[in-house]
Amino acid sequence: MSSVFQGLLDANGRISVGTGPTVSYFRGLPLNASRAIVVGAGPITRFSQGIGFNAAGEVVGIQATQPSDFGPGATPYGPNGELASAPGAVINNFYQGVPYNANGVYCGSGAAGAPTIISKNFTLTPAQVSVSTVGYRAAPAAGTLAPDNVFGGGTIATLLVGDDDVLQVGPTGGAIFPTTAGNLSVAIGVYQGPTRIILTWDIDIYHGNEVGLYAYLRGLIGVPTAVRISAAPAGSA
Repeated sequence: MSSVFQGLLDANGRISVGTGPTVSYFRGLPLNASRAIVVGAGPITRFSQGIGFNAAGEVVGIQATQPSDFGPGATPYGPNGELASAPGAVINNFYQGVPYNANGVYCGSGAAGAPTIISKNFTLTPAQVSVSTVGYRAAPAAGTLAPDNVFGGGTIATLLVGDDDVLQVGPTGGAIFPTTAGNLSVAIGVYQGPTRIILTWDIDIYHGNEVGLYAYLRGLIGVPTAVRISAAPAGSA
């Protein structure tokens, strides 16, 4: 819950974050000697109060301008459940005594040990790829992805939605994008708001479900559509 951070703001009204060592705890949060929350990188080994912690007991964070998802109490998450914050961002509003930017991520006092999310904006012009799928395929070519199909140190071979509303992103070679780790966060068209689609890795492809997505993209065949793909960097999840 976001309210757990009440009373832990700096003089500028931002959530006070820093690096270890941890010298005390407040509401289960690790604090350093300056009473700043100790923040580090993943992987997350446990959750408490909707907050992910790594093996060292640090709060797992990620720097992002937009959240991948929201949890209880308007908690902004990265694709793997990291707490999403935007150091230096303009405070747009307060909720439960905690500052947020205009996109709904926490405004922190600094980056501490949180890595920066990898994000890229694309323009998808979807096509009917098969009887049961719509989207983009590199070869044989169907639909288009601009400015290119490059992401996370690799290339996107497919970005398809099936008639079962499962979104699949297939990297060329069937291996996880080299500079990324863990899950993908995908925003498509109207799914650019608080609802984004989290795709998990399974053997050789990322996949996730969003009810109504197939019908939505079928209605956009031939129409350029905004897509944003995000991931945590390699070694952080």
